[in-house]
Amino acid sequence: MPREQGDSGEFVETVPPEDVLDVFDAVDGPVVLSADVAEYFDVTRETARRKLQILYDRGTLDRRKVSRRVIYWRDHAEPTPDTAGDRTPPRERPEDGATSTRS
Repeated sequence: MPREQGDSGEFVETVPPEDVLDVFDAVDGPVVLSADVAEYFDVTRETARRKLQILYDRGTLDRRKVSRRVIYWRDHAEPTPDTAGDRTPPRERPEDGATSTRS
């Protein structure tokens, strides 16, 4: 899929980060890789990593580095419609750049 450009020549977002959550329903297993997202949306792995990073920063996904890959899964601590009143604070980024999740 070629990147789309707006009227001013800037690249426009064609895959909103929220749409990336659809990949969890499409793959076999509870985790996804950036390669899964890239293949599903026909985008580069870098674009897929950026979308996953946005969802991680929001606290929607959690992640862990396994060997040389980063796996992502839905953060089940996030509020669901039946627990909407129990809000958790937004995720803070690790200072040292580590990819490990909360303890």
